[in-house]
Amino acid sequence: MSQEKIDKIADAIEQSMKKGHISTLLLLALEKGPSHGYNLMQVISDGTYGVWNPTASSLYPHLASLTEKGLIKFTAEMDGKRERKVYEITPKGSRTLKKLIEKQQNMRKSLLSMILSTMGITDDTIPNEFEDLFRPDIIDDQSLIDKTDVEKLKILNKRKVVLSNIIEKLQNVINDIELRIKNLEKSRL
Repeated sequence: MSQEKIDKIADAIEQSMKKGHISTLLLLALEKGPSHGYNLMQVISDGTYGVWNPTASSLYPHLASLTEKGLIKFTAEMDGKRERKVYEITPKGSRTLKKLIEKQQNMRKSLLSMILSTMGITDDTIPNEFEDLFRPDIIDDQSLIDKTDVEKLKILNKRKVVLSNIIEKLQNVINDIELRIKNLEKSRL
């Protein structure tokens, strides 16, 4: 299969995943305060560093669905001669958002575990939270006690591979951001 076809399949799956998260992103944006549709598109785009750029046609069905479920409500305001809906999260929406965040964290942990296992890393002492990678005890923790030097080497080498891969991925993100900054600076001139 060609790289172009693989990229196309991956892009389609990514779009599907994004559709699944748009309601959560809307609730997160509205948790900050009431907003109208266009502003919500901007908040989501800015808040995700441009990874999600919802369109009106993708956003408004989700707003309607969230309203129907009682998770958000709207008030109609006049903007000149146009009516504009201003959405806000309801108490039920806030409770649902809290539960969605909890579920998202659990999904992220299980996905990371699967990714690591496909890389051949099954060491359960490797942190499953990004922030935990920077704990002081990541190098010398309880999982190394009573291990032979050979076992310690194996565990530490696995951790080194994982951290090296994360550093590489983060460097790619930094490079992409730098390129975007340069392109934006060029377009401003």
